Amino acid sequence: DSSSPIPTFPTLPTYEITEEELTPSGLRPLDDNTLYRYLLADRRPNGTFDTNTSYRRLLAALQFRKQYKCDTIVSSLSSPSTIPPTIRKSRRLRVGIWAGVDRNNRPVVFERLGQFFKSDNVNKLSQEDWMMSYLYFLETHFYEMRKSAMRSGCCNVDRIVYFADADGIVKSITNRKIWKVLPLLKTLVKLIECHYPEIVEHIVLFNVPKVASAVYKVVKAFLDPVTADKIELFSGVPYGRFKELLGQDVIPVEYGGKNRIEYPQTASR
Repeated sequence: DSSSPIPTFPTLPTYEITEEELTPSGLRPLDDNTLYRYLLADRRPNGTFDTNTSYRRLLAALQFRKQYKCDTIVSSLSSPSTIPPTIRKSRRLRVGIWAGVDRNNRPVVFERLGQFFKSDNVNKLSQEDWMMSYLYFLETHFYEMRKSAMRSGCCNVDRIVYFADADGIVKSITNRKIWKVLPLLKTLVKLIECHYPEIVEHIVLFNVPKVASAVYKVVKAFLDPVTADKIELFSGVPYGRFKELLGQDVIPVEYGGKNRIEYPQTASR
């Protein structure tokens, strides 16, 4: 109906504003949670905010989103048939699932990270394709946060919880394929820290063998200290820690829970 007024920005969640309604800059208005995440990313050791640095980080992130057409990614998440074949392939090569939410309504990811490390899958897509795949994964964070907030009635779901199964790390070290993955991992970590700060509450790595400690030291060297402090390492399956954070219906069956969600093995092609 052409007589209906166009909604002004404050009446809509920012992710629902169409590209046609944006200003010529193409930059999207922001909510308080987003602004606070960027302030936290550049918090000084004394607890005060470095607003100038946060401002520059935020502008760079908005320009990045425009350059990589993140609005198109957001739109495709609710229409799976529009997701590019390369992205669907990447999800077979690097397997992660959204298993539910934790006890504070934060979305939960389980990933078969060790299987990816020991495979040669990093070479089956270009680095640009892997980066686009990871952008889809990152934008899904916000999609799942919004779903959880609407479902629970909670107005502030702004982080996820990440669990990575490191089973396979030993083989990745002996076959030396892990060293092919680390440059990509470094690129993706930089992407998160620059443009998607403060979106993870807990990072739990399990089935981590002692021999992997040397690899972890390499990875930790390029992690932001705040991110590194969130990482918890376990040599086996930490069922007790899982139960502290998650309900039985969220923990996958293979780790002792009751969640029968499809959790495929990593594909080779």
